[in-house]
Formats: sequence, C-alpha cells, structure tokens
Amino acid sequence: MKNILLPILILISTFSFVQAQDNDKDQIKTILTKPSKVRGFIGPITNTTTLDGDVAYMTGVNAGGIFNDHFIFGFYKVDLENSVYSSNSSYNGSSMDFDHKGLWLGYIFMPQSMIHFNVNVQAGKGNLEIYDTIFDTWIEDDFIFVLTPSLEAEFNVAKFLRVGIGANYRLMFDVDRFDNYSDKDFSELGAFVSFKFGWFN
Repeated sequence: MKNILLPILILISTFSFVQAQDNDKDQIKTILTKPSKVRGFIGPITNTTTLDGDVAYMTGVNAGGIFNDHFIFGFYKVDLENSVYSSNSSYNGSSMDFDHKGLWLGYIFMPQSMIHFNVNVQAGKGNLEIYDTIFDTWIEDDFIFVLTPSLEAEFNVAKFLRVGIGANYRLMFDVDRFDNYSDKDFSELGAFVSFKFGWFN
C-alpha cells in the first residue's frame, strides 16, 4: 500500500497546481492562478477501521473549500468513539484512545455527474494514549504524523448535499512512546462515509 502513496500525492499535487491558462498572448502565464469558482462545505464523517487489531469506530467533521469544481482544500478531525483494548503483551487488555486532525486535500473527477469519484489525502497530527493499569495513568504519544490516502465514490443527492463512500489506508509515523509497538501496528485499512453540506451548483 505504501508503494502507491507517492503516485497519489503526485497526482493530487499535479491536479491542484497545474491549471490551464488564458490563451491571450499578452497575458503572463503562471502555474498558480486565481480560481474562477469557490464553493464551501461542512459535514460529519464516520470511519470504520482497526486499531492494534481491534475494530475502531471514528467520527468527526470535515470542512473546506472546492475550487473550480475540482480541487479540495480543507480540514478534518476524527476521534475514537468505541472502547478499544491493547493486544500487546506489555499492555494486554489496557484501554486505548486515539484521535487525529489536519489538512484534507483532494481532486474531484466529473463533479457534475450524479455519481463521481474523488481522490483524497488527509495529513495531520495524531494523539495515541494507552492506559497503564500498574501506575494508574495514561501514557501518551501526542506527536504522531498520520497520512491517510483514500478513494471515494460521491453522490450528488441535492444541490446542497453530497454523500461519499470510500476506502482509505491510515499510515502512522513516529509511534515511539510505547514498549513493543511500532508504526506498522497502527497502520490499517479503513472504510468511511462522509456528508458534505454546502452549495455545489
């Protein structure tokens, strides 16, 4: 899965920053141009994944702008909602908590179609906690980098509502505060449903 991460990032960067320019010969050509159309959205997101092999339900919010009908730039935040327990021998049966938040970048293919597809990348800061039953305290690693590429099928339900269903893969980096745990123990596949309320016409 990590092998496809770089192509996805390059694809989104290319779509986001290389745009067609005016054909006027007297006008200076630039890579970055002012968008001709800007739309906004906000809505809830639900993600089903695993955390250390245990099923994890995460909910939160995504909000942002859509530029020229295709380019997404926004923010997200998701938090663990259910009880998850460690399977690691050092913390066996201990409660775990997890959340992450950051930037949401994406590109929308054929946005005017009733059903269309998006490629997205969430990049942000994660916070992972494990309860230490011996010392009766929470051990926290609050500086984890989380990168989550995804592919989403999105439905134009109404002019003010889009609903998306997708799959993602969460990559975690710098998990270094816990015994016998590494990044790969928390890098997992997931599926999500997103609701975007805004004005898309």
